[in-house]
Amino acid sequence: MKINRRHSALDPLSMLIRVVNLLCWLLFFIALGVFHYGRPEIDYGVLRHMDIAIRSEWLDGTQPFLYLLLLGCALLSITAFYLLKRRSRRQGDHRGYNLVSVLAFSVGLLLLITL
Repeated sequence: MKINRRHSALDPLSMLIRVVNLLCWLLFFIALGVFHYGRPEIDYGVLRHMDIAIRSEWLDGTQPFLYLLLLGCALLSITAFYLLKRRSRRQGDHRGYNLVSVLAFSVGLLLLITL
């Protein structure tokens, strides 16, 4: 009788990595919603022609909340990278492309709102 010594795909660390990954994406989509509704409005010529008021500043309290969401998303993705690196045994195991993308998107959006 042959004994299978491989770890199952549903060990607690793997489940924690998946939960952290989903939480990263959830925070990022919430941050996109806050960015969409809190940012200054774009000044289109049609709006100026029709004398429609255009908000030229961020809504109160949305920009610091957006910073916190994006920083939390970046820190959670770095934490998931650490957990993924700790769990992997070979160099090619679980590269985490979706973690790379959520980290890049959150850092890029942070740079966009600060500049």
